[in-house]
Amino acid sequence: MSKKIIIVYKSVTGFTKEYAEMIAQEMDCLLIDLKKVTAQMMSEVDIVVFGSRMHAGMVDELKKAKQLFAQSKASQFIVFATGAMPNEEKETIDEMWKNNFSSEELQNIPHFYMQSGLRYEKMSFFDKMMMKVFCRMMKKKKNKSEKEQQLADIIGTSYDISSKLYIMPLVAFLKS
Repeated sequence: MSKKIIIVYKSVTGFTKEYAEMIAQEMDCLLIDLKKVTAQMMSEVDIVVFGSRMHAGMVDELKKAKQLFAQSKASQFIVFATGAMPNEEKETIDEMWKNNFSSEELQNIPHFYMQSGLRYEKMSFFDKMMMKVFCRMMKKKKNKSEKEQQLADIIGTSYDISSKLYIMPLVAFLKS
């Protein structure tokens, strides 16, 4: 018997929604915005996959999604996060996961990161201003490392580095 899955997402600039749609299509499962999901809905499936953006090192609305899952009868909770950080930045991504999960959760909650990009046109005024300030600081910084220079070069404008390939580790996990 195959397990029933629901993909629950929180999306601000659209990247997480796009990845959630790709995963739902690949797995032929339910897809719902976090704003509309209830613990009862989660109780009707075996696996809850929650996706959101990494924002200032935190997964948006992860606490709410964990609470809903805890109130449900679903048996497994999986998390994916999207962000502008390239997948190759494993140390930074691992640190972000440590900001979001306890040691026990890190071991027990499967989690996946998918690089996406920046969409200034869809960001809130506050987020745009914070990014612009950070961008100016990076450009003015003296003696930048090569990574810092690359970061300064790319964060000044919107860009998209998302790919269907980045959902494959999560899809493979769900199919196993």
